[in-house]
Amino acid sequence: MTGQASRRHGHTPERPAPPEQPAPPATSTVPARPHRAAVAAVAVVFTLNGIAMAAAVSRMPDIKAHIGASPTELAFALVCVGIGSVVAMPFAGRLVQRFGTRAICLLFATVAVIAWSLVPLAGSVPQLAVILLFAGAGIGTWDVAMNVQGSIVERHRHQVLMPLWHGLFSAGAVVGALIGAASARLGIIIAWQLPVVSIAVWIGVLASTATFVPNDPVEPSPLPRETVVYDDVPAGKPAKDVAAQRERGAARSGITRVEILLGLITLGTALGEGAANDWLAIALVDGRGAPAAIGALTLAGFNVTMAIGRFAGGPIIARIGRVAALRAAGLIAASGVLVLCLIPATWTAFVGAAAWGLGLAIVFPSAMSAAGEVPGRRGRAIATVSTIGYGGFLFGAPLIGVLAHLMPLLHALLAVAAVVMIIVILAPAARERGGVTRTVAEA
Repeated sequence: MTGQASRRHGHTPERPAPPEQPAPPATSTVPARPHRAAVAAVAVVFTLNGIAMAAAVSRMPDIKAHIGASPTELAFALVCVGIGSVVAMPFAGRLVQRFGTRAICLLFATVAVIAWSLVPLAGSVPQLAVILLFAGAGIGTWDVAMNVQGSIVERHRHQVLMPLWHGLFSAGAVVGALIGAASARLGIIIAWQLPVVSIAVWIGVLASTATFVPNDPVEPSPLPRETVVYDDVPAGKPAKDVAAQRERGAARSGITRVEILLGLITLGTALGEGAANDWLAIALVDGRGAPAAIGALTLAGFNVTMAIGRFAGGPIIARIGRVAALRAAGLIAASGVLVLCLIPATWTAFVGAAAWGLGLAIVFPSAMSAAGEVPGRRGRAIATVSTIGYGGFLFGAPLIGVLAHLMPLLHALLAVAAVVMIIVILAPAARERGGVTRTVAEA
């Protein structure tokens, strides 16, 4: 009756307002599950990174003869590659965060290939050193950018892919070395080989980065924001806004504790890998009187098992978890070093070297995956962890050399077993932080 009277007088009864709909969640520019083309693009860029450096380094005897350098002078120039990488890497994270992985990967791949192309123009050791500084800066920053892109793809596809990509980097290094060896055998001068390979690598990077996945505008938290508990959220302010603000604050903060721990893990594996590549064959020849061929074959076994471990590592990590896999890896590597150094037999040298390489295989890529899961700091965390790790490559070999002046080389290599145990002790720092579930990578 009241409603009818109201309508007769031209009034309609007020209806209760519909409940307020929650605002739609912010969307990311990253697809929920990036296409396999993104996985392939990262794989190609990792492979090309390995090819670019190995194709040049494998021609170092010709470069040495070209500039008339002594072994000591050439060693100084080669150290500049590592110095360039270590100096550039701390800035790589900020550059990636600001400009994106595609732009930085392409830009610094360009720097690297131009530098390698200029190597034949060096007329002296100082000129070569300057060129190699730029080559190292390009390779190192390119390395960080491709690892960040790999972390983005890995996280959003919910797959363990990083060991596979690092295995392809190793395969690329083999291909690059074979290109250098074939060029030398065919009499192709470095002034032709290096620019041609560099141009081919650059074209491959340009094509591959076109399908890179964009950076997240705000990198995902290790837990869904609605599940993150804050006791000090201001009244009336949504918890998700507080989470986003604190993640942005993390991106601007200094190095975090977990980054230091992950960096120490990469330092341990880098020192172990560098010591094997630089000293393993020499230790067997000088310390055991083994033929040079046995020393070379033992080193080859180390690298083969490392490559196998990287290609097979993803399913293992997916099955048992990253922490358990790293602990097992560290123990296997340390056991291999002990067997090789303490048991004086040729077959045990092969077994020890194989275990040494197999154990170290998944450590560096696993640390990269873990760094990519640091909330709000993916780019900077990967840059920090990479920088610390590359310090192991740069200073590990000289450290073993210093110890070898104080004791037999095989005894000096026992230090590697102690350093590798860092991986076992610090493995919990690499635990999964919610971004990548334990699923086997599908190519």
